[in-house]
Amino acid sequence: MYYVYSKEKLPKLLFDVNLTSEEVKLYGGWNVIFGYYPNVQKDNSTIIERDTPFNYPIFDNNTIREMTREEKVANDIEITLEAGEFIENKKIIKVPKPQGNDKYLNWDKDKHLWILDTEAQKKDYFDVIDNFKATSLEYGFDYKVGEKEHRQRCRDKDIIFIAMSALLLFLVKTFMNKEIKKTWYFEDNFGVSLDLMGFIQLMFFGSTFIQSVYDTENYFKTKENPKELTKDEFEKKRKEIHSKLAKG
Repeated sequence: MYYVYSKEKLPKLLFDVNLTSEEVKLYGGWNVIFGYYPNVQKDNSTIIERDTPFNYPIFDNNTIREMTREEKVANDIEITLEAGEFIENKKIIKVPKPQGNDKYLNWDKDKHLWILDTEAQKKDYFDVIDNFKATSLEYGFDYKVGEKEHRQRCRDKDIIFIAMSALLLFLVKTFMNKEIKKTWYFEDNFGVSLDLMGFIQLMFFGSTFIQSVYDTENYFKTKENPKELTKDEFEKKRKEIHSKLAKG
């Protein structure tokens, strides 16, 4: 397909001819093209061979090509602006995206500003903290017996059983004046014989563990700005808080 354009800054499509390059050569070159429109002056026109016409042609360096986005704006042709762009004095102005979390930076095309969606960022940050808190509570804590730590869950039934065992030993000591022990089994089925003080210490450690989880949640939600919080960072702070609580 051949398209014939006028030679001017903003070319006009004068006519088109549905011929192949082989046919043009066979029938006498460019003359056959202009033969369809004898009134068109060859010197003031340009022939372009392509599949489709230009959408927004421009005459540049003695040839015709599509306009760039900048050239379209300069010629009052509407374009689709990308995030961070606006038009001023027929020029595309690009505002660099600030350093930070791209997920929460939105382009305000009216104000020509990058706006941080603090509410969405805060919500996602709190969701991460809530997930870490739930994971910590679900796991429970590691309780050291001798040189080895054993996992203790903090489900309602675990808390109730520990409390009931401690209460039983307390009642036996108070009303029967006897010091007895009960075997307590951890998550790995390791059993340890504990007296009343042993159960009290286990309960105290467990209660300070639970408190440390909620204190850690409070710390990150009120003392730290929203950020990419990791589980390791959450757990490090929790252990730091737990250590202080356990020491009284």
